[in-house]
Amino acid sequence: MNVNRNPDPETINWSDLNRWRQKFRKTLPPIHALPILPSLAYWMIQRIENAEKKPVTVLDVGAGPRNLFEKLEPVKEAIIYKSQDIDRSQYQDYYDTGDITETFDIVTTSEVIEHLETREKISFVDELFRLTKPGGHVALTTPNANHPTIFWRDFTHVMPIHYLDLAGVLARAGFTDVAIYRLTKMSFRKRLTVWYYKRLLKLLHCDFAQSILAIAKRPNA
Repeated sequence: MNVNRNPDPETINWSDLNRWRQKFRKTLPPIHALPILPSLAYWMIQRIENAEKKPVTVLDVGAGPRNLFEKLEPVKEAIIYKSQDIDRSQYQDYYDTGDITETFDIVTTSEVIEHLETREKISFVDELFRLTKPGGHVALTTPNANHPTIFWRDFTHVMPIHYLDLAGVLARAGFTDVAIYRLTKMSFRKRLTVWYYKRLLKLLHCDFAQSILAIAKRPNA
């Protein structure tokens, strides 16, 4: 867990949260129709390359060994990268999000939110909103709840979050322009396998992509 605070249940409007969840259930496509990207780093590199102002400030929340920074090698001269994680055995710029007073153009968090309880998830996304500059973006990945086994491969996982609910939590925090992608590299063999099992996957409401990527913007005002 990367936020050392539990939200006060009195501050959570559950009816409002449910309203946002239901909105995205009506507007986002089914899992099999979501667009595919190869990785979070792929989206970030494109975003950074097309940024009007550089350097682009990046905060990696739950950074672990800071692998994301290595994947951003093609644009390393165009970014200012900072990391956060509660694991003090590895170097980080921050060890508690509460110590961070600056805001960033891109805030990323990879495979973290599934380690949190429901109220902690909501508090976590609120914290991501606080850390994102007006006009900036959050990029969040999590195991695909429609994949039959991926969530259960890590015993430290607490609770999955479906992409429709994730979109609702982001919107509830104040983010706009929420977009959802599936993350996977589509080799020829995988394309052939997916085509062969397409009907079965739809019947079982299952998906082959192991992770979901949510992108959202903090409004300028």
